[in-house]
Amino acid sequence: MKPIYEIPLNSAEGTPNHLDQYKGKVTLVVNTTVGCGNANQMEVLQWLQEKYQDQGFEVIAVPTNDYCGPGVTKGKWSQGITCGADSKAYGEEVYGTTFKFSEMVSSNPNSDLNHQLNNGLPEGVNGLGQPTLPPHELYQEIAKQMLSLSDIKDTIKDDVPDGGFLSPWLNLGFYNGSQMGGNFEKYLVDKDGYVVKHFPCTTLNYDIEKTLKESLIAAGTPAKMGEGRTMEVFNEEYETICKEIEKLIAGAKSPLNPSLVKI
Repeated sequence: MKPIYEIPLNSAEGTPNHLDQYKGKVTLVVNTTVGCGNANQMEVLQWLQEKYQDQGFEVIAVPTNDYCGPGVTKGKWSQGITCGADSKAYGEEVYGTTFKFSEMVSSNPNSDLNHQLNNGLPEGVNGLGQPTLPPHELYQEIAKQMLSLSDIKDTIKDDVPDGGFLSPWLNLGFYNGSQMGGNFEKYLVDKDGYVVKHFPCTTLNYDIEKTLKESLIAAGTPAKMGEGRTMEVFNEEYETICKEIEKLIAGAKSPLNPSLVKI
């Protein structure tokens, strides 16, 4: 295993070695996109960026078209994205994001789930009907680290409330991220570039995608949170992720970080 910050990746503008700038920072790596009901999380990710950016934390948006596709977002963005710069522009224009975006890459989609999410498109294609490509080296490394964390999860002390979480998505555990399930999978990474925890794609859904919400309101239909989503569940997820970020800012490290090995 190696630090993810050492992996070659271009910025959305095409600048090489995009991940270099995050060395020494706590980060949250998120596979962003446009044509997805989870895209409302852009707003919440911006809250995290603003809350912790002065303490050495950054959101890393890594655009992908592996899941979903056209039709979810409305208006200008109804056809989805074609590159990282599109995802960046969408985030800035619709949600006022200030965190940085990389180039668009392939992640590590679950082909069966991908097939379901893409409205019956043949397996092996993304939300735009294009062939699914092999995962980028970044997501290969993340998957490798998540598998290692899964192997040792019983030795890791996690802050879980008595009786578990209200959120069924948090109750899935923090170490199932080697196989992704959709857009907006979240990977928390320590200052040295090693993955600490995974938060599933549905965590931090606040309500629904903003352009869709605006369209529904204009049509006289109230926008609702998704199935199983409540403000209590959202607040618990947000507070849990904030606590984990704060631990890493204070100096905690991934169990995979080689600096923890005693010689």
